[in-house]
Formats: sequence, C-alpha cells, structure tokens
Amino acid sequence: MPELLNKKYRDQLVTWIGKACHFRLLYKISRDGCSPTSFHQQCDGKGATVTVLYNKHNTIFGGYLSQSWKSDGGYIEDSDAFLFRLQYNKSPDPLKFPVTEKSKAGYGNSGCGPTFGDGYDINTFTETITRSGNEFHLNGYVSYIGNSYNLNGQTVDTITNSSLKVTDLEVYRIVEGEEEERPWREHPAWTTETMQELKDTLQVYEPRMETNVTAANILLIGQIGAGKSSFFNSVDSIFRGRVMNKACSGNSERSITTMYRRYELKDSSTKKFLNFRLCDTCGFQEGFAFDAQEFSFIVCGNLPDCYRFNPLVPFESDSAGYIKKPELKDKIHCVAFVIDSSTVDVMPDKIGLPHVVLLTKIDKLSPEVDDDVTNTYTHTTVCEAVNKAAKIMGLPSAHIFPIKNYVSEPNLTTALDILIMKALKRCLEFADDFMDEQLLRKAAEEKMNCTEVENDQNHIEKKIENMIN
Repeated sequence: MPELLNKKYRDQLVTWIGKACHFRLLYKISRDGCSPTSFHQQCDGKGATVTVLYNKHNTIFGGYLSQSWKSDGGYIEDSDAFLFRLQYNKSPDPLKFPVTEKSKAGYGNSGCGPTFGDGYDINTFTETITRSGNEFHLNGYVSYIGNSYNLNGQTVDTITNSSLKVTDLEVYRIVEGEEEERPWREHPAWTTETMQELKDTLQVYEPRMETNVTAANILLIGQIGAGKSSFFNSVDSIFRGRVMNKACSGNSERSITTMYRRYELKDSSTKKFLNFRLCDTCGFQEGFAFDAQEFSFIVCGNLPDCYRFNPLVPFESDSAGYIKKPELKDKIHCVAFVIDSSTVDVMPDKIGLPHVVLLTKIDKLSPEVDDDVTNTYTHTTVCEAVNKAAKIMGLPSAHIFPIKNYVSEPNLTTALDILIMKALKRCLEFADDFMDEQLLRKAAEEKMNCTEVENDQNHIEKKIENMIN
C-alpha cells in the first residue's frame, strides 16, 4: 500500500523534530486493519513516532512522541511531544502545537489506538473499525484538544474539522540520521548512455538461429487496469521516438482488450521491425478468473492473431483459425504478469513457463517515487512491494521488475525508458532460456526414438538370424 506522507510534509516534520531523521512506515489502518491490537503489535516499543490522520475534508493532522508507545494503561511522559496540522481543507498550512503537560503527552492503553494528552486531546479509536466506503469512521474524539497542548489560538475545528472520519491513519517510526541512499537492488546509472545501451541491445536482439524462430513472443497477462496495454504502448513509444497509444488502454472495470493480438514493434531509426512481439489478451476479471482452456491455447500457439474473445462462445479445437500443429515460433516464449503495485496482495496462480512480474504504477507507492522515478531502487516501499510479490508468486525477487508506464507524460524521459527496457531485456532472456529448453527436450525425444528404432531393428535382425539357423 502506498505511503501518503509526501516529502514536503516530511521535511516540515523533521524541522519541528529538530534533528536529522527519516521515516519508516510502521502501521497503516487501510493495510493492517484498524484496531487497538493491530496498532500496538506494530508500534509498541519502537521509539519515536509520528501519527498522521487524513480526514475526509483533506485535512492532515496528528502528533509526535519521542518516546515509545506502550500498552500498560499509563501516561507517557515526553517534553518533546507536539501535535500538528500539515494541511487544512486541501491547502498546505503547517502549524505546530507544543506540549504543555509533558507528564501526560501520550496515553498507552491496550484498548486504545494512538492517544495524546490528558482527557484526551486526540483519542483515535477504542475498538475495531471497519471501512465504510472509502472512509473509516473512528469512534474516538478530538473535542478536548488543547488540554495538554498549546493550540496558539487555533480550535478543534481549524485543526481537525471536528472530524474523525478519515481516509487513512499512518504511524511512522522516526529513525535518526539522514536516510542512506543505498540501493536495495544494483542498477545502471540513470543516464542517456545507459538508456541508449539498452535500446541498442534490444534493437539487435535475435532468437538463436537453431530455434528457427524469427521473433520471440512475450505474453502480457494480468489484472484489468494493471497496465498490460500501456506497457506495450510504452515500449512502442520508446522505439517510435514519441509517446504512442496504439493499443487501447484505460482504467475501466471491464477489460479494454477484447482481442488477442501479437503486436509487432517497429524501430523508427532503422525502419525495421524488431525481433520480438508483445502479445496482449483480456485482463483478468474479479478474482483473476479466466478461461483456462483459452489460456492454454494461447501459450501453446493454437490461438490465431486477432482472435476476438466471446465469453458466450469459447475458443475450441474445432473453431475457425485453430492452429492444429503449432511450431516453436507460434508458441509463447515468456509470460509476463503485469501487476498493479498498489494491489500486490492479489496475485494469480503460478504457470509452468518462465516468467517475470512487471510491477506497474510504482509512482502510487510513494510521493518520492512519484516526484522522481530514479528513487525506485532506493525507496523501501518499492522494495517491500517487490519482495511481497516475489513471496506470493514463489519467484526470486530478481524476477520482479518495478516499472512506470507512459500514461499522462507528453514526452519520453530517460528514467522511464531505462526501467521499461531493463524489464523487457529480462523478458527476452527468459524467452531464450525457454526456447533452449524446448530444443534440448526435442533432441532428447529424437534420441529416445532413435534408440527405440535401433532396438527394434536389432530385434528383427535377431529373429531373422534365428529363422536361418
């Protein structure tokens, strides 16, 4: 799930805290559930924290404690504590409200969510709260705000809108020191030289000659709206030299793609088609339901290009266009699962083909990545999403590629090109591995058949010899 606290507001909080520090998300009610038990399991004993509430009025407020949360039913003494408002009715308007009664800066009770002050200034919730639409109607209160904190002339309404109907609540651990820029995955430099090197590699790619395959087939499958068609458009844009929208894409609840397509890609600089194709098919409906038989036909190379899906009349082995004896060139050589990174908890079952996961929409995971995608390999939220996808899919994390498609960008950018082409290069490596395996299997089968023929021949010769004798 994406972090909501953007860099501007983090920098403001760091200024108020008064020392170099950075933030690690501990608890988020939309991800971890809204209950006192869940809150204390995630946050007790973790040191300094910032609690941030986002209410339905687009107001952002909360509190800071330099001491750990606890569950013993006692107050938390903290002379450095403060409440704050970062945004009011969608407009940035940061204000800090210092503690006046330091012996009762916070309250740690196993039956309460984050609670500040005596009486209490902010009492978030005292029982399990379920989501109602897009909101959590917290059962706490803010009516006594100002009991233990100096509001500097502000009121409960100008700080909180007198509302605990929130879209989310987050608790961040405060980690001392500047955040290290150590990448969680090694990556090439974000330069035009890197971009051009990747592009050159893809331009000259050819399947190995002994496969008799002229173009590798990469199948894109995934959720509706995850970005399958947008990935094709993004790759097409890179080699056309401008942002393209050849394949229909969108955010509809129903699949925009209604036809199986094997898209060829043309390089504008050479005027030649590239030696790989991106194959697009319908997005998975709710729960990743799909026709297993049709999917098998796609993977095995039986389904013709431009076949239009009809849920009332599924494709069968006697349907028009059915390819009865597909060759290796007709088959899918790599399956790429396209997954919306903000919904990584929902994954399809594994398939017996080499495959990668394209983790799209990484800009929605964090404001820092949204501002600059070169933060992809240093941001912990992206790393967590990659590891979670790898665990659920049963794949090494090196097979999970975070990307951002061209959607609203008017022009190509070096960083997006690098992310997209790096993932595509890995898909082609998987395709080569699959084709090699198919050749080895074919050779083994031919050898076995030759052995059987030789044994039969020896048997016949022996029978003839016995008849003569």
